Amino acid sequence: MKQIWSRILTEAESFTKKEPFITSIIEQVIHSKHDFWSTVAVVLSNKLKSNYMPQSKIRTLIIQVLDENEEIKKQVIADLESYFERDFACETYLEVVLFYRGFQAVTAYRIARSCYLNSQKLTSKFLQNRIFEVYGMDIHPNARLGKGIVIDHGIGVVIGETAEIGDNAFIFHNVTLGGTGHAGGDRHPKVKNNVFIGAGATILGNITVNDNVNIAAGSIVTKDVQTNTTVAGIPAKVIGVAKKIQ
Repeated sequence: MKQIWSRILTEAESFTKKEPFITSIIEQVIHSKHDFWSTVAVVLSNKLKSNYMPQSKIRTLIIQVLDENEEIKKQVIADLESYFERDFACETYLEVVLFYRGFQAVTAYRIARSCYLNSQKLTSKFLQNRIFEVYGMDIHPNARLGKGIVIDHGIGVVIGETAEIGDNAFIFHNVTLGGTGHAGGDRHPKVKNNVFIGAGATILGNITVNDNVNIAAGSIVTKDVQTNTTVAGIPAKVIGVAKKIQ
């Protein structure tokens, strides 16, 4: 973590020298009184504040949750590293923290989930609602997301209440992990590790998408998908062997 924070400080200094326009943003979120987690809290609370809830209260909540939960910190760091390593458009850690809506939305979801699991359900629903209003993503706080998650672009992503996503998923915009509308209870997809989900794909029902699966853009998946396969179409069918996600 110290190495990442040191690099972010170096990136911030470089941008301040090269791009005076952006200096005011950098100075507000990164300075001598901040560490990485303080910066994350400042960025998220500034995004999630509303007429009903001031930034200071949201920032306090975020810091409290992070201080009490080392597992969330590990997940957030894994998410950050995944964006830097796997998103071809990403050049710095700093830009992920400041501007990547997928990273910010998932981090905010992790705070909301902690509240949900600690019986602060209305607080978690407030955060869920603000995530939707700010980032255009609806992630239920009871959904389970692993670490190393990348949600690229993010607009239109819906992840239902009983959905599960394993580690190192790469998800594009307009993806839905939803129910069929014909059953209650445990009704959403279970997506395992190292799964790629293309833009506009829809995965419905209490089905399992196993490890190392690629789901092509625009596909509709309503049945289990076996390990190491690529599926495409409406309805989705196996079209080949999945390429390993780097």
